Amino acid sequence: MNSMTGFGRSVASTPLGRITVEIASVNNRFLEMSFRLPRPYVALEPLIREYLGSVLNRGKLNVFVAIDEVVSSSDRYTINDTAAKAYLKKLTKIQKELKLSGEVSISDIISLPDVVRTESLEIDIEAAWKVFHQPLEKAAAVLIKMRAREGKAMAVDMKGRLKEMSGLNKIVKTKTADSVKFYSTKLHDRIEELLGNTLRDKTRLEEEVAIFADKTDICEEVVRLQTHIDEYKSAMKSPEAVGRKLNFILQEMNREANTIGSKSADFGISATVISLKEEIEKLREMIQNVE
Repeated sequence: MNSMTGFGRSVASTPLGRITVEIASVNNRFLEMSFRLPRPYVALEPLIREYLGSVLNRGKLNVFVAIDEVVSSSDRYTINDTAAKAYLKKLTKIQKELKLSGEVSISDIISLPDVVRTESLEIDIEAAWKVFHQPLEKAAAVLIKMRAREGKAMAVDMKGRLKEMSGLNKIVKTKTADSVKFYSTKLHDRIEELLGNTLRDKTRLEEEVAIFADKTDICEEVVRLQTHIDEYKSAMKSPEAVGRKLNFILQEMNREANTIGSKSADFGISATVISLKEEIEKLREMIQNVE
């Protein structure tokens, strides 16, 4: 069981230059990715997306890539002589007309639009991917390891809460039998208090007790709740992404707890159900971050 929160970073020296890959992950219903890549390498995005989709199932990923080139080719940068001369001529004319002091420097000119041009760098995407794939894989491995470590910590907490829920469920089961017996005794005592020994039709009294027992019978819900708890434990051991499955099981647990609470007229059971629902809610909070 893995968390959806994590961070992975990798730095590698390659023929392309020094490549830094950072992947940050937070919880999300689906697998969603956003990228920040150097402009010449934007075409790598589909390949990165495909790879990360093969190793991760859910989460919102922010992928950052920086590439420091080994040597920047001077041929990529050119000066537009025509534009520079035209700018200088115009600026000198304006300076004289307005009687402005100072000199027009080279830094003034090259900062103007279209004076310095950068030729686009042609990238062999297939060759670049072969180099880039390794640092990407390392960063993803660090991320996955961190997500697994956090998932393991959550699993320990969940197991403790599931154990607590099983104990509470047993208490409910015990109290159920006692509540019917308590109601029967209380009803008998109340009738005797009001009518003494004049009650002739005891069959009607037994029917009333039977109706109460039927209305408040929660044995089936208690059994189903325990089944869901056991199923939850089993699903946590799966090597596959289980976040959605655990969320579904949790919904079923909550449904059974609500039914137990609504059918029971015993205050002790109601109080126990509240404790059960508190544990379910804590599990629900954690499950939002499970892959």
